[in-house]
Amino acid sequence: MTLRLILQPAWPTVADAIGGGPVLVRDGKPIFRADETFSTQQLAPRAPRSAIGQRANGDVLLVTTDGRQPGYSIGMTNFEFALAMVRLGALQAMALDSGGSSTLAFDGNVLNSPSDGKERAVSTALMLQYFGVYAPSPLEPVVSPNGDGVADAQKLSFKVVRPSNVTVTLMAPDGTVAAQETGARSSGTYGVAFPPSPAPPLEGQPPAPAQPPAEGRWTFTVSATDDQGLASTATQRFSVNSTLGFLRVTPSRFSVRSARASAPIRWTQSRPARVKVTIETREGIVVRTVLSSTLQAGEQSASWDGRRANGKLVGPGQYIVRVGATNELGQVSLTRPLTVRRVASKR
Repeated sequence: MTLRLILQPAWPTVADAIGGGPVLVRDGKPIFRADETFSTQQLAPRAPRSAIGQRANGDVLLVTTDGRQPGYSIGMTNFEFALAMVRLGALQAMALDSGGSSTLAFDGNVLNSPSDGKERAVSTALMLQYFGVYAPSPLEPVVSPNGDGVADAQKLSFKVVRPSNVTVTLMAPDGTVAAQETGARSSGTYGVAFPPSPAPPLEGQPPAPAQPPAEGRWTFTVSATDDQGLASTATQRFSVNSTLGFLRVTPSRFSVRSARASAPIRWTQSRPARVKVTIETREGIVVRTVLSSTLQAGEQSASWDGRRANGKLVGPGQYIVRVGATNELGQVSLTRPLTVRRVASKR
């Protein structure tokens, strides 16, 4: 028997290769039938699935969808997954293993919900190793240090995987360097203080009082060169925006009936903004827009009568009150839970 392995282009031009299938996306178009040897039972049912793809700019996509968990995720068919990869910008993509082995993890943390309820032991996996510095997303994308107990503090950190010379820079919204530190770091994770610590006082001078951080968009950058001479940079951005604060919804348990009732919503506004107050389900579906207007600084309020936009009473359950504001500093929002009970009206 003679075997010929035919690959176009030829093997010598291939730097890296991985086996899998079927093909999901080719030249930016989803593939319904790839004419590969996969059964209908493998392709047609909705199930957990995983895939690898590449965008036109070279970015690599590693994607996993959950499934087989009614009420949370039923999964996707193979072609639905192909359509999802196209929506993510894949120019080329192919499927990897599906079912209970579909697991996506980063830095020791599982990111999806495997259908087995836990990670399945597998014989093969696609694993990538990074070098240099990694900076996770800030704890708060918008920090609001106004003392109301919501997003008052920020948590910044970075991780180096080899001994490195590291430079940490915090750039203020006006483009000035608010803090910078350079030094050697062994492998590990390090925290970064925010707001930046004030400069030490001159000899004989009292320490300067702590100042609140400037409002606007901040940039957190970490540059590192490790002991092998490999350089890397990680950048994260976040905002400081204290436009909204001290959101109160009283009472937090609201009884609605045919007779007139209302749930007062109050908050404090530090500067003018376009404000929208919405009532949402826990899944984020808006059932009513209570207020949409430009408001000035000061104490503000609105109320909700327990009804949808069509005038019908909402059903009992858990809802979210959201107050969002947009101005020159960007967008910021506050939320509070609200429990709704239906009470029969008295005749």
